[in-house]
Amino acid sequence: MFPSRVASLKVSGIRKLFEAAPPGAINLGLGEPDIQPPVEMIDALKSALDKGFNKYGPSAGIMELRLAIADNLRRYRKDVSFENVIVTAGATEGMRIACETIIGEGDEALVPNPGFIIYGPDVRLAGGRPVEYSLRLENGYLPDPEQIRSLVTPRTKAIVMNSPSNPTGSVFPRDTMKAICEIADDKSLYILSDEVYNDYVYEGEHWSPARFHDDTIVVNSFSKSLAATGWRIGYVATSKEIVKQLAKVQYYTLACPPTATQYAVLEGMKVQERFMRDVLTEFRMRREIAMKRLSEISSFRTAPVSGAFYLFPEYDHRMPSEDFAQRILERGVICAPGSAFGSLGEGHLRFSYANSRENISRGLDIVKDVAAEL
Repeated sequence: MFPSRVASLKVSGIRKLFEAAPPGAINLGLGEPDIQPPVEMIDALKSALDKGFNKYGPSAGIMELRLAIADNLRRYRKDVSFENVIVTAGATEGMRIACETIIGEGDEALVPNPGFIIYGPDVRLAGGRPVEYSLRLENGYLPDPEQIRSLVTPRTKAIVMNSPSNPTGSVFPRDTMKAICEIADDKSLYILSDEVYNDYVYEGEHWSPARFHDDTIVVNSFSKSLAATGWRIGYVATSKEIVKQLAKVQYYTLACPPTATQYAVLEGMKVQERFMRDVLTEFRMRREIAMKRLSEISSFRTAPVSGAFYLFPEYDHRMPSEDFAQRILERGVICAPGSAFGSLGEGHLRFSYANSRENISRGLDIVKDVAAEL
């Protein structure tokens, strides 16, 4: 018999469909850029291996990378040093150890619904209870600060935020972010901010809550911004005191982040701005194609998308999203059922436009045909 916190975990609805996909299926399901990392980063990884960087490293990450990340974060806060940064094995592990560090038995954390699939399980695995706040189409998939305030109880420890959002693609504007930070200030709460898509903003600006709220724990990754999802390098940036605790938890979780890939990412950061400029030019065009194709499906409604690389349309068909996604899969297109992202995701599908323009057009034409048959 397994503990309830483990036995209650569900297999990802996204992964389930991906693994059932027929050969040659058009993948509009996984959140993974279809481009390769910068050549400088690939060469740096080869060089790191040749130099023998194959052994254990510091639990908090190599000093050179922590310094580089801190320097980059000074765009938001001038007082950031390497002591405010711990390198992690991707943002997924970063979020996991952050929850383990700040959430105690019976504590509550507010999480978005719909939201990325790890937030609720991470809170539960830390012994806490996730309490959901709503992201709704009619509000542009933006959180309502007053609803968040109403959900805070004496047991509330943290608010989990994700902007740009997976799965909705919404980017929280300054006023919304500031209002939520004021609630966190009033109630002495942590903000756990998942910012892995912060470089994928097409209109407006990315506003980190760290600009407004001292007790912010920023979780980020190089998986999207350097197209290196399999390299597993990310970081958490927060107060020095929390970083010390995170380093202890990380030591007992994985000893240290991968050494050679840290040196490679260090080189990748030097060209990241140029690399992302080219990526955004391409992804803007893909976004326009995807939005145009979806707008041609009369039974679909979606909000304007300002960030990340997802569209999250609501549909009118009386069919569970998992069944709808399965019907589309049978025609050779992978997408994610909205129910994978929470109860308010039901009645939606998530499409990733991290694929070629041709595949986006062909895939969404097939989706249009399937919708017309229902």
